[in-house]
Amino acid sequence: MSAVGEIRSVVARIRPALGDGSSLLIVSHFLQLLLRVGSSMIVTRLLSPEAYGVIGIVSSVSFILVMISDMGLRAYIIRHEHGGDELMQSVWTVRLMRNMVIFSIMFVGAGVFADMYKAPEIATAIRICAFPFIIEAFSSLAYQTTERNRGVVRLTVLEFIRFLLVTITTIVAAFILRSYWAIIVAMFVNAFFSFFSSYFLLKGPPVRFRLDPAHIRDLWGFWRIIIPSSVITLILTQTNTVVMARYFPLEELGKFTIATTLSAAVVTVSGEYVIRVFFPRFAEANRKGAELAKDMYYAARRPVTLFFAFGIGGLIGGGELLVRILYNSEYLGAGFYLSLLCLAPLVRLSSLPAEQAIITKGFVKVALVSNAVRLAWIAVAGPVAYLNFGPMALIIVFCLSEAAAAPYFLWKLKQYDLLNLREEFFIIVAMLIGAAIGYGCFASIEAMIAAGTLPDF
Repeated sequence: MSAVGEIRSVVARIRPALGDGSSLLIVSHFLQLLLRVGSSMIVTRLLSPEAYGVIGIVSSVSFILVMISDMGLRAYIIRHEHGGDELMQSVWTVRLMRNMVIFSIMFVGAGVFADMYKAPEIATAIRICAFPFIIEAFSSLAYQTTERNRGVVRLTVLEFIRFLLVTITTIVAAFILRSYWAIIVAMFVNAFFSFFSSYFLLKGPPVRFRLDPAHIRDLWGFWRIIIPSSVITLILTQTNTVVMARYFPLEELGKFTIATTLSAAVVTVSGEYVIRVFFPRFAEANRKGAELAKDMYYAARRPVTLFFAFGIGGLIGGGELLVRILYNSEYLGAGFYLSLLCLAPLVRLSSLPAEQAIITKGFVKVALVSNAVRLAWIAVAGPVAYLNFGPMALIIVFCLSEAAAAPYFLWKLKQYDLLNLREEFFIIVAMLIGAAIGYGCFASIEAMIAAGTLPDF
């Protein structure tokens, strides 16, 4: 406990110099990206692509259950007008009950899920990975309430520490176990750290079992809109994994999972910036006045958004080169998937802030309607692509679903007098510059290898 006190003392001393925490958040995630790449270079030399295929299936099962029961609790807490202790206790109780249900379904139905992915041998792994849901169920809501109160600095520091612990655990366990169980061990370390820090390193509301009828009705009013949207999101994000598992070898699914891991770093840092920095600031500005919110909608995130667009463009153009540099020949081909998967976070640079701003303005159904647009795209383009070009074309269609919803978000921004087409155009330009540089580097290296100037690597 004395160590906890020392950590809090250090944070308190340096806190004034860190502003709103956005710079620290970006630096932290950039460091995490570098460390994730470095650890991935080590772990992929200790584990086979098949191991990543197993983890991809386990993660997909977990995600399916989470999204089916998604209540939007994080957004609900951030945007709630009051957020008192009694409300938070009702939210905590609802989350507890929900997580216990998820655990039961995942544990009992592990064999069914394994058969669905045509991998009956991993039923035990699925069953074991149900237990982190219980750990999360009993954690406090300190992370969410700290986020609501714009405690970006404290959360960023804690999540960086958690990332380091999980990364070190993964490397050590992979060296010892040489199987996918190493990554599962790291999942438990992640869950236990979140549990511990939610009580001892963050200040959250008191934890009590409470089911206040008024709170539950209010939560249901939010939840009943979120659930259909989450189910559609589930279809949009997990169909790729199911298609890969059913139509391609487990090794190929492993490459897809590696690409997903790399693209997840981009998704995380850009998404966390919007949720933790932009969304609370915009919500606060909107409470003060519509004009203030309009002025800061683009201005508050312009440099960060253009930086992300340039970087994502580089990954789209040079994804295969990155994989060639980082991994051994077993993983060649993952770069193609990386380029495809980066299309969604690129478009989300525009659509995610728009979604949060429109929700703040009071139109909570925006997520549901935008997901319906994405689903309509899949319904029309998916069968055509699959019947004419096969399973891989279907995966490409899913990767383009975010772009299909972009016009809807632009239209809604115009409705709320927030749209600036010049700002949106700048994002495209930054991406194209990054993509041109990335592809140029990739093409140059490939040409030198073909000419014998560079050895194949």
